[in-house]
Parts: sequence; C-alpha cells; structure tokens
Amino acid sequence: MGIILSYTSLAIIFISLVFIYQRRKSIGQLFLPFAVFSCVAFLGEMTLRIVIASGQRSAVYANCYVLIEFPIFLWMYYTWSSRKNALLFVGLFLVGLFVWIYDNFILNSITITTSIYRIYYSLVLILCSINQTNKILFSDHGSLWKNTIFMVSTVSIVYYSFRVFIESMFLFQAEMSNEFMLDVFMIMKFVNFFAHLVYTLAVLCIPARKEFTLRY
Repeated sequence: MGIILSYTSLAIIFISLVFIYQRRKSIGQLFLPFAVFSCVAFLGEMTLRIVIASGQRSAVYANCYVLIEFPIFLWMYYTWSSRKNALLFVGLFLVGLFVWIYDNFILNSITITTSIYRIYYSLVLILCSINQTNKILFSDHGSLWKNTIFMVSTVSIVYYSFRVFIESMFLFQAEMSNEFMLDVFMIMKFVNFFAHLVYTLAVLCIPARKEFTLRY
C-alpha cells in the first residue's frame, strides 16, 4: 500500500506539472513560486524513488531536500503577502540555515535523518499558512475551495502539523514499538498523498495572469 501511495503521489505531481506547462504563459508572478515548488517536488520524489531503488541510504538526500524546500515556501508566502516584510522572511531563512547546519553537522550527522531543523521549518510554515488563511477568510468573499492560496495554506497546516508530531517523537526519543512506527509512517504516506492531491487541485485553480493588487 505504501509503495502504491508513493507512486500515485508522484503521478499526481506530474499531472500538476503538465497543467503548469500548458499554462506557463498565463501564470503570473503571484503563483510563480508555487509552480517552482511543484517542479521541485516532482524532481524530489523522482530522485527519492531512484535513491531507494538503488539501495542507497536516503538520509543525506532527504536532509538536503528539506533545505531546498524551505526557502521556496518562504518565497511563496512572501509573494502572497504583497512582498511585505522582506527582512522577516530573509531572517527566517537565515535562522533556518543556521539550524540546519547545527542539526546536520554539529549536533548530529547528515547521514542520519535529523529532526530539529524539520520541526523549525514546519512550525514556520504552519504560522505562515495560518496567517495567510486568516487574511483570506476575512477579506475574500469568493469561493474558498477555488482559491489556490487558501487551498495550499490549509493543506500545509495539516501536513506540517503532522510532520511536527512525527519529528517531535523522534527528537524526544519516545518509546515506540515497531508496529506503532509502521502505522505512523503509513499515515504519513496518506497525508503526503492528500497534500499533493490538494496541491494539484490548487494548480488547476490558478487564475489567468492579470494586472491587479492583492486585497489582503
């Protein structure tokens, strides 16, 4: 089941890339970071499948991928916030970079899956997602389920909240049976599948490029 979910998620991301390519000339600057994220997510999933199939340890790759993913999300939320508080977003990334270096080279080894950085950047993205969701709820009177920003923000809250839960268990070395961990990872695969499904639907809802300013 886990393998099926993984490859289904990969297929779903590919569908979003096809749509992005078809509409590449009409996607404005507002959704460019999200389009970039979709491309990086697909390449990341493909690379992970190759690494696992070759029998190599995936920890180094995974630790590097999360370092790449974080600034893309910050760029996305910075763009959605009408390009305000640039220093705040740069600061969040620099703190994250320091935490990543400390977590992977000083406190632990990059050859193992580390948790402190993942908890930090997940919490940052949860707060950014909540902030963006609140702005839309109080200012946008259109259909929320056709609003790309709302869809991405809400599903990110769910996804990264679960990531914080899992990484916290690893960080504090909670006593967990193998059966429990297998169940947790299976749930994570379902959450990952759900997140990519909503991200793809969000891509389908991206409006055509037009000259306007954000109302929130």
